[in-house]
Amino acid sequence: MTRLFLPCFLLVLLAALSPAAPAAEATAPTAAAADRAAPPVGLEQAATGERTYRSVEERRLVEALAEGEHSSLARQRQELENRKIELKRLEAEVDKKLDQLGQLRLRIERLLAQKDEAEQQRAAELAKMYEKMSAEKAAAVLASLDQELAIAILGRMKTKSAARILNSMERDRAAKLSTAFSTLDDP
Repeated sequence: MTRLFLPCFLLVLLAALSPAAPAAEATAPTAAAADRAAPPVGLEQAATGERTYRSVEERRLVEALAEGEHSSLARQRQELENRKIELKRLEAEVDKKLDQLGQLRLRIERLLAQKDEAEQQRAAELAKMYEKMSAEKAAAVLASLDQELAIAILGRMKTKSAARILNSMERDRAAKLSTAFSTLDDP
């Protein structure tokens, strides 16, 4: 044991007695002094155009953050582009549906016009039939019909025939039909 102790002791003694050792220790910067002397990260980067890092770990973290921001921006751009594509697809679909609705509306209008025309023709034919009937029989049948249909038939009859039929009808029903006929815009 003394063999090991003695060389270690001698080394410590030599280091303590050596005049160069204290001077070297006095001039060597400590880690805290080195941190204070180092310029801020942003300033050194601005001066040289290249970023220097205090440690490998700092460099790895900064690069990971920069890459994460880049990938996040790329992902957001891709999502935005996908949304634009989806909106254009939906817009085209809505335009297609609007065209279909317009075509259906036109078809329905044509069908309604055909139906109205057919009803007008039938009412005219019924009016001719009622004109040929006796006034008493025509009055009895018209009195039992729906008011709108009775008005449509009376409107297409000759005035003389319509007057004879209304004259043969009971007074209250003839009055209601006359009132409704006078307020009707399109017989």
